[in-house]
Amino acid sequence: MSSNRSLLSRIFWSHLAKKFYAWCAILIGLFSLVNWVVMPWYVHDGGTVTVPDVVGMQSSAAKDVLDTAGLQFELGGTKSSKLATNTVLAQNPEAGSIVKHGRRIYMILSGGSEKVQVPNLIGHSQREAQFMLERVGFRLGTVTSDSSSEFPQNVVMSQSIQPGGMSTTGSSISIVVSSGPVEAGEVSVPNLVGRPLSEAQRLILNSNLVLGNISFQPSKKLVPNTVLEQYPRAKDIVPKGTAVNLYVSSIGQQTQGPEN
Repeated sequence: MSSNRSLLSRIFWSHLAKKFYAWCAILIGLFSLVNWVVMPWYVHDGGTVTVPDVVGMQSSAAKDVLDTAGLQFELGGTKSSKLATNTVLAQNPEAGSIVKHGRRIYMILSGGSEKVQVPNLIGHSQREAQFMLERVGFRLGTVTSDSSSEFPQNVVMSQSIQPGGMSTTGSSISIVVSSGPVEAGEVSVPNLVGRPLSEAQRLILNSNLVLGNISFQPSKKLVPNTVLEQYPRAKDIVPKGTAVNLYVSSIGQQTQGPEN
């Protein structure tokens, strides 16, 4: 038993073991020096700063905030976003972090909405056109109709942005849908809204229609005798000789019947 203890004692206190103990002590000392002296000195040299929150700001405003805090603005990249171009989407280090004075703060900026190719809607039904737009990130805008001998009824005959054009996602694409061909004895009602009354009367007569009731309504935005509304609506298909009723701007309230 005593011989075993003697052997262990000789191993633990051998020359090689003593060298091992010395190196362990040196490493522990270096670790303590770096951890408790060098790193605190490096961090605190020149002071520390709490990183401000600049997410959501424009890059120019974010740079001013960082400059005031004694930090550097550094572009870390861009990313497609619905937010305005150059809006800060993310920052590194994050807001609230304690960093050394003069530290670079990396920013991810918005590159704006992604632009995609507008699909060809012509020749498709309104429902199909809406599905095609939504599938690539667009919205269906205003839908109007017009007569056509080329396109069947309820088929898209034109679109506000030409097929193949590029537009940002989320944009509205308006379409014109065919109301079918004009049959014999029918006409398409002209668009009279926004026109002077005298011009509207001329267009009505030239379209083989007749002037119906004229209702005057006060309006501060439009000059007197400007057409505010019409019935039937523009591009409606109606029989020849149909009366078109107008709502017209005026200074005072008055109503006028159809002209004889």
